[in-house]
Amino acid sequence: MSKTKDMIRRLLEFDPAITNTKIGETLGLSRQLVSHHTRTMNMPRQSPNRSCNHCGKRITRYNASGLCKECRPLQYAYEYQCAYCGEVHVALGRDATNRRNSKKYKVNPDLDFCTMRCAQRYKGMI
Repeated sequence: MSKTKDMIRRLLEFDPAITNTKIGETLGLSRQLVSHHTRTMNMPRQSPNRSCNHCGKRITRYNASGLCKECRPLQYAYEYQCAYCGEVHVALGRDATNRRNSKKYKVNPDLDFCTMRCAQRYKGMI
């Protein structure tokens, strides 16, 4: 076995999830050459481990949000208390985004209503 293959083998034994780019940077080789050597050596490789930021479940490395499919809706949840009825509600999806980013709610977050009916009743009280 050549000196280059031996160094690549040592790095892979130390960290099986290391990428070809990192090996190439460490040894001063190109990523393509490292890929060629690892294929000819038949060393078992692991894809880089990424886990969900919320629950720790394994996700793909192409997942941009950093959350698994089950936890993604939880990130976009917006919890608020209705100013009229006092009940706590959870808004999900687009409604949560609209409530979180709306100027109306940023100016006076205490006046958050669950329905138009509660908003009209509250307006009638004033």
